[in-house]
Amino acid sequence: MDTQTLIILIIIGIAAGMLGGMVGVGGGIIIVPALVFFLGFSQKMAQGTSLGILLLPVGILGVIQYYKEGYVDMRVVLLISTGFF
Repeated sequence: MDTQTLIILIIIGIAAGMLGGMVGVGGGIIIVPALVFFLGFSQKMAQGTSLGILLLPVGILGVIQYYKEGYVDMRVVLLISTGFF
């Protein structure tokens, strides 16, 4: 990955985080078009990449915070997740 691509990706992340936080929209509304327009991703590749970006770090941070405050029943999480999967 070259320096220019790295810089574009970092700018996309900052823009998505800032605009998503200020306006209350999901980062995908910014990330997907930016990946397609600026980096030439296909629509499906941009969507999949956006899901990977948002789901793992954001989801896990939310779960950790709720868990620390005692609001996650891990037994229920594991049982329902098994069935959901």
